[in-house]
Amino acid sequence: MSSPGKGAALPKAVALVLRDLINAVGKATMYPANHRFVTDSAAQLVDRLTPLVLERGALTLGVTPKGFLLDGVAVDPLPPILREFAARLHRKNVGTIRVAEGVTATEVTAMLAALADHDAAEHVGRDGWRSECIRIDPLLYDVVGFTDTPFDHELDEAFWGELVEAAFGRRLTDVEGTPTTAQVAEAITERVERSPEEARRVFEALASFSSAIAMRGDRGPVGARKRFTEVLGALARPTQLHLMQAAPSPSARRRFLADTLRVVPPTLLLQLLESVAESDGEPISAHLRWLLGKLALGPDGSITATASFTAQVLGIVDQWEGTDDPEPGIADDPRLLLEPVRTVSLGLELATAGRSVLVAARLMRDRGQFVEVLQLADAPGVDQATADAILAAVLDPGLLTRLLTAATPDFPLIERVVQRSKEAAVPALLEGIERADSRTARRKMLDLLTHVGPGIAPELVRRLDGAPWYLARNILVVLAQLPPVEDPQPVLHALHHQEIRVRQEALKVLLRHPATRERAISDVLEGGDEAQTRIALTSLGGQCPPSLVAPVLAVIGHPNPELRLQAVRLLADSPSPLVVPQLLTLVRTRGGLLRRLRLLPATPVMLEALEVLAKRWANHRPVIAVLQLAGRSSDPQVRAAVGGSA
Repeated sequence: MSSPGKGAALPKAVALVLRDLINAVGKATMYPANHRFVTDSAAQLVDRLTPLVLERGALTLGVTPKGFLLDGVAVDPLPPILREFAARLHRKNVGTIRVAEGVTATEVTAMLAALADHDAAEHVGRDGWRSECIRIDPLLYDVVGFTDTPFDHELDEAFWGELVEAAFGRRLTDVEGTPTTAQVAEAITERVERSPEEARRVFEALASFSSAIAMRGDRGPVGARKRFTEVLGALARPTQLHLMQAAPSPSARRRFLADTLRVVPPTLLLQLLESVAESDGEPISAHLRWLLGKLALGPDGSITATASFTAQVLGIVDQWEGTDDPEPGIADDPRLLLEPVRTVSLGLELATAGRSVLVAARLMRDRGQFVEVLQLADAPGVDQATADAILAAVLDPGLLTRLLTAATPDFPLIERVVQRSKEAAVPALLEGIERADSRTARRKMLDLLTHVGPGIAPELVRRLDGAPWYLARNILVVLAQLPPVEDPQPVLHALHHQEIRVRQEALKVLLRHPATRERAISDVLEGGDEAQTRIALTSLGGQCPPSLVAPVLAVIGHPNPELRLQAVRLLADSPSPLVVPQLLTLVRTRGGLLRRLRLLPATPVMLEALEVLAKRWANHRPVIAVLQLAGRSSDPQVRAAVGGSA
């Protein structure tokens, strides 16, 4: 036996289920059914199955000697452990395993016991195994024959057998023979009228059959398509409606419709489409029915599944919400459903953002065409108010957060969203900066914040208090590139932050604010921090305002000679006599037994202070004696500083 030649990748969620199944069967083989190891492994398997089955509607696995088929398509490549497990199941004559929504740990435990039993090949492999939500069918060798793809036939017989059993409510015996498609359709009609539960079982069997056929495309046997189409075609409209209403969820109905689209002719599909629409509480309008009928017409006037028809119907299925329409009538508009791009374009051309235009824009966003919406809104010549209204409809509050938290953020797209969101983007960007592990990502987000403009400053200042130091630093980095803030008080508080990097960035912000510039310089100079002192002195640009003379004089006592030299130069033009005593401490001292006045060793700081005293304070009594000593000095640099000969 051979599986189809072309394989499909195994989804991660299905692979995890299979690995848990292998583990659970192994535990069930070694321990009694009520053992803790068995019940725990069954519970874990249910936890894996529940979201997977809820997403897919049902999980159907075919078993081959060398692997598995998912919805009728061979899985390839397959890990060796899964390939070996498939071979073990095949030796037990297991053909298909199907799990529906609502599966419980009790059912899984019972299934594990059946598969782990040493007589599983006799019991499960001959008669199959059933529970409320789990079905195991045996291999059917009598239909294999001498075809090129025997497993395709075998698998289709398994799905057909499931449909027959759901239609008749039991497995037919060999004596009863194989029913015709008309008989199956008649049985389905009777079955769905009995109870919603019976109708649901028939729907699930039909959905499994259509999914298996659709997944294999043109590689599937023609006979399976023919039988499936004949059964559906023989069902009356009320029966079709009952079946669609019996689906476990609107999404299950839409999945069934999408799969069936690839199997049945357009005329039958249109009937099913109307049944699904009515079941969802959204009957198709006469206009849309007429339009779909026109799309289904071939060049010769015959009804045929053209590429246009297929694409349009798939568009409807993909976008069907299955909920009450908040804007009645709009979602039925065929121009909106089938051509949302054109609807949005027309709205921009006509400078109108009506309900249909906004709904079409949301449809494009939900379809993954968000970039196209941005391109339409950013096109030259569009009415800005209309573009803003359309973008407001698609830019939901959580969009930017989702883009920023993606495994690989799309920064060109994020930039466009930020440009449109403006100040509203600040919270998401700050959260992104706080979470970012990559320096490159942080840098990009900081640039985006800066480019938003000065309107973000109030929000940045508000977030400053209480922010972690690394976020506070980045906020201040952005504020330093914006115009002066209106309320600098939080930034003044940051000037005394315990983290030096925050203090440095706060100083840069305050130096650009006229109202806080001198206060910030004064606080920094009196604080004595070397790096901040250098920044503050440099920011004065060689001029010392009278109000800052005292703070600059405080730097003269700093241990760093470069800072002392910088302070002396700033005080060179100061008219305040307060500078004289401090400058004198830099050029002279008293020493020896008689405490005579003498000059300090010549250093750049001493020579600069001496030159300032000579130029501006030469007539000041305490300075005269110092200048006389300097004029008699044997050091030519000292004499030059006071204007003497070298």
